[in-house]
Amino acid sequence: MKIDQQIDIRMKARHMSIVELESKAGLKTHAVRNILRGKSKSPSAVNLQAIADALGCTVKDLLTTPEVLEDSMSMSLEEVLQATYTAYDKKGLFSEIVTVVNRLIQKQHKGLTVEQFLTCVKEVYLHSLQKDPTKVDKDFAEWFMGLMTE
Repeated sequence: MKIDQQIDIRMKARHMSIVELESKAGLKTHAVRNILRGKSKSPSAVNLQAIADALGCTVKDLLTTPEVLEDSMSMSLEEVLQATYTAYDKKGLFSEIVTVVNRLIQKQHKGLTVEQFLTCVKEVYLHSLQKDPTKVDKDFAEWFMGLMTE
C-alpha cells in the first residue's frame, strides 16, 4: 500500500479532511493534497512525522502495509505517550533506545537537532513497543535515522 493510500485510509477512519489534517499537522496548504495527488513524490521526514502525529500513528505505519488496519486501536498514540513511563519501559527499553540512537549519530557523524533526536527516539520506541517490547529494533532505528539525516 502506498503512502497516499495509507494517509487517505487513516484520514477517513478519523473523519478528517485534507484541510483539517494539514492544519492539525501544522503544514502548509496543499502539503497533504500534493502527497495524495502524487505531486510530492518524496515528502520530507519532517512532513511525514507531522502527518503521522496528526493521524495518531508512526511514520513507519505510513510507509508500510499494515497487517490489520483497525478503525480504533486499543490505545492511541497520545494515550501511549501519556501513560505512566514505567508501564511501557519494558526492561529499560527507553534508555536502551536513547543509547542506540546516540551511538548511531556518532557512527554516522551526522548532526541532528534536539527535535530530530527526540523524534528518532520516539519513533524507534513506539515501533519497538509494537514489534517486540523487550528489545530495540536496531534495523528500524538505522533506517529511520537515515530518513532524518537525508
